[in-house]
Amino acid sequence: MSEDSEQGAVDQEEAIQENMFQLSALIALLEQKGLLTRQEVLDEVQGLKNRGSR
Repeated sequence: MSEDSEQGAVDQEEAIQENMFQLSALIALLEQKGLLTRQEVLDEVQGLKNRGSR
């Protein structure tokens, strides 16, 4: 594996992790404001997965 491709893999992993943190923070804020529940988010994610697998 070349150094460039290793760096690209690290950058991609960091970007994925950053996106996960941002989504987690957004969900927590919306939950605190009473706009949604964690279960509603999980249900929506599951629905999206099911629609994508058709």
